[in-house]
Amino acid sequence: MTFEENFRTWLARALSEPVPASVSAYAFNLFEYPETPEVKFGIELIGAGSFDLAHAEWACDEVWEPAERRLEIPTSYSSREWEECQRRLYSLVLSCLDFQPGGAILKRKQAIGLGFVDGELQLIWQK
Repeated sequence: MTFEENFRTWLARALSEPVPASVSAYAFNLFEYPETPEVKFGIELIGAGSFDLAHAEWACDEVWEPAERRLEIPTSYSSREWEECQRRLYSLVLSCLDFQPGGAILKRKQAIGLGFVDGELQLIWQK
């Protein structure tokens, strides 16, 4: 199974879980693992209780997480550079917005963002 297929399966499982009405937006958080040859980065999905484009910390208002919160990203997909990892995951998440029902579920909320935990969040989609 390719990483893209694995990611879509992980996302479908996460979005099949009940999401509380208090979730206003979703954030895909990227983070670094202790470096190994196979995995350098991971991704997690959370639901934020608020969304304000003017407030850069909106994704810190975490009110929901799926049972399987994290997914490892193989270095064969992510590369070893954080900028390349973020670029690839941005494109992958964006492509998932066209798949049903996951894309429709994500788009029910105000926004979808992606970024490294200690960095700036990129907006992928907004109502």
